[in-house]
Amino acid sequence: MAATPDTSISPLDVVRVLRSAGPALFTQAGLHGDLIRVEWAAEKERIVRLVAAAFIALVAVLCVLLTVGALVLAFSWDTPYRAAVAAGLVIVYAAIAAIAWQRFKVHTSRGGEAFAATREELAEDMAVIRSHL
Repeated sequence: MAATPDTSISPLDVVRVLRSAGPALFTQAGLHGDLIRVEWAAEKERIVRLVAAAFIALVAVLCVLLTVGALVLAFSWDTPYRAAVAAGLVIVYAAIAAIAWQRFKVHTSRGGEAFAATREELAEDMAVIRSHL
């Protein structure tokens, strides 16, 4: 059986690396802080725009749907198709709600892209630190 190499990290080695790389680590931490602030501002702006667009769309769609529904029912009220028209309106409204829900899911799935640059930079820094230990 072949012996596996020891990959454990010695606390003394960590102290040596940190002592020699201390100023660089603080500089890098500051850069990461700046990057996080920039990405947070972009994410906050995206969320505000998403909420504003969703609210405006909701109000507009509700107004249109209520007006069209009332108009269609008014035109079909004295016909034998009154119940069919009402059922058709419910189906159309449900389809519109399903489409809106799908679009909402698309926009919320983009939230995973938030702070991607920060995560990438941190992973690269951790790899550099590990390579020096």
